[in-house]
Amino acid sequence: MPTRIFLANPDIDVNIPTYIEEALDDIKNEGDYYITWSAGQVKSIKVGDKAYLKKTGNGKRGFIVAGEVIKTEPAEHRLNEFLLPQYHNYSDAYTQHFFGNCPTVSIRLDEFVSLNNPLEDSYLLKLPTMQGVNLVRYGSGQELGSQYEAALDGEWKKYFKKANKFD
Repeated sequence: MPTRIFLANPDIDVNIPTYIEEALDDIKNEGDYYITWSAGQVKSIKVGDKAYLKKTGNGKRGFIVAGEVIKTEPAEHRLNEFLLPQYHNYSDAYTQHFFGNCPTVSIRLDEFVSLNNPLEDSYLLKLPTMQGVNLVRYGSGQELGSQYEAALDGEWKKYFKKANKFD
């Protein structure tokens, strides 16, 4: 399944720090956290796609959350259940909630680092395995590119362990 990059800009959505704090608490206490997130203008996101939330805007830019695109539940909240025919081909991940004029998808958030201390783009771009990757995104939900998925996953795992002091 493809790896998708979902943009998180706290300069535009001031609630993002609150979402991250709530998610961290829920994961510590319950183990799971689910959210709907803007898919931008992307119509091809599928259940099972890998999801990374990437902090953009002012300050450090980089990856803050890893998770997975999941099926929207209950079924009547899915965009493809909407009566309008232009949505019938969307996957079960899409919700009937829109962020501006962009549909949203359901995501299970699994691993977090601090919003103020992301796995930075500047570090990733120096790695030989990430040469040529485009980390400047102009819309949420875009594919990373299969040639970079293993490298990002590996760097994320190392960074996540270090940031959360796992041995």
